[in-house]
Amino acid sequence: MKPKGSGEHPCSCMLSSDRPCFTCTTQSTPGIQELLDVAKQDIPFDFWKATPLVLKATAGLRLLPGEKAQKLLEKVKEVFKASPFLVGDDCVSIMNGTDEGVSAWITINFLTGSLETPGRSSVGMLDLGGGSTQITFLPRVEGTLHTSPPGHLTSLQMFNRTYKLYSYSYLGLGLMSARLAILGGVEGTPAADGKELVSPCLSPSFKGEWEHAEITYRISGQKAAVNLHELCASRVSEILRNQVHRVAEVKDVDFYAFSYYYDLAANVGLIDAEKGGSLIVGDFEIAAKYVCRTVETQPQSSPFLCMDLTYVSLLLREFGFPGNKVLKLTRKIDNVETSWALGAAFHYIDSLNSRKSRAS
Repeated sequence: MKPKGSGEHPCSCMLSSDRPCFTCTTQSTPGIQELLDVAKQDIPFDFWKATPLVLKATAGLRLLPGEKAQKLLEKVKEVFKASPFLVGDDCVSIMNGTDEGVSAWITINFLTGSLETPGRSSVGMLDLGGGSTQITFLPRVEGTLHTSPPGHLTSLQMFNRTYKLYSYSYLGLGLMSARLAILGGVEGTPAADGKELVSPCLSPSFKGEWEHAEITYRISGQKAAVNLHELCASRVSEILRNQVHRVAEVKDVDFYAFSYYYDLAANVGLIDAEKGGSLIVGDFEIAAKYVCRTVETQPQSSPFLCMDLTYVSLLLREFGFPGNKVLKLTRKIDNVETSWALGAAFHYIDSLNSRKSRAS
């Protein structure tokens, strides 16, 4: 991707730590080096010195203790500085949640052609990671702009246009963090005295262990659970109560959903695992009720499936989506991944060009 009128050949190396690839500094180095080797193969040798190298980490790293996160970033920066690419002082950083949501919005609207066609309606973006979840769209109703809480609106300047976006990232409401909250655990804290976490969202006969953010928890289902889905939905509703801002306008905006939304839908056959597809919000609730009802008689790929589907169905309702709202779930458009990384790269390229224009 070489921007017009520029001698640079930007390439961004983006690490999403919502689904941790690297759990400590000793493991991160080989993984990063592997990505750099791929970059060397794809980028012509003559462009290496002019190709900015950027790594952005997401919510999973934001949830780690500050010292541990900083050590990981410093280790990555050492690897970057030893590479033949262009490395700036800000080459390694943790994205804030809004940047993550906006970058994903840029990606999907670029791939669907909305950014290239003036007047064409843009699409909204829903992303469900492990540590956080994001919602981003371009409001067209004045009421949305006037009633949005502080921090839910952001201005994006790109491609010589300004967009006033509704974008918010809910740290702690990603699927893995939500699991812990539903189980009654506290982020970053082992259960007191190794106490077992009991949940109505697990099969009554289930006993096992679950690791989250490098902490292992003993977990089990709640005994004498009669209606698993009803009990689970009640628990999830407690966790979500007053946590999410509901926006009436979302029912009228076309939305794409990524990450764990996709994985869960594919897991229970709501969409094709390879091609993706469309579903209505209510499909998640139907699937949740079925899985919760049959969890004792039909072995599932995950003991958390009842919990996860119930959580997603109620999260979407909290956002303001009605049961008949259609969502599009896809991993690729025209063979390009629909992740935040492409949008972040475009935004970075655009900022480079803007700085050059101001300098000249």
